[in-house]
Amino acid sequence: MYQLQITDVRVFPVEINGSLVQAYATVTFDDSFVVRDLRIIEGKNGVFVSMPARRKRNGEYSDICFPISATLRETLDKAVLTKYDEDLLEA
Repeated sequence: MYQLQITDVRVFPVEINGSLVQAYATVTFDDSFVVRDLRIIEGKNGVFVSMPARRKRNGEYSDICFPISATLRETLDKAVLTKYDEDLLEA
């Protein structure tokens, strides 16, 4: 079975008053496929990664893309949050 490799993670911190969004992220898979606009959100239990979403006609949000396996989701979350933490330490 082929396994996607995360080959690049870029984090873009934002400062929006009253917003729970702490940063946006762009992730590259296998140097071939890019996913933009992942959000790093401050939640009740700490920061978490939210996938890109769009608002449907009924007002609800639906993820545009997302990992199907728990393993890929864990790998993606870890890569994005690790890069976010590293960038915070450098700032």
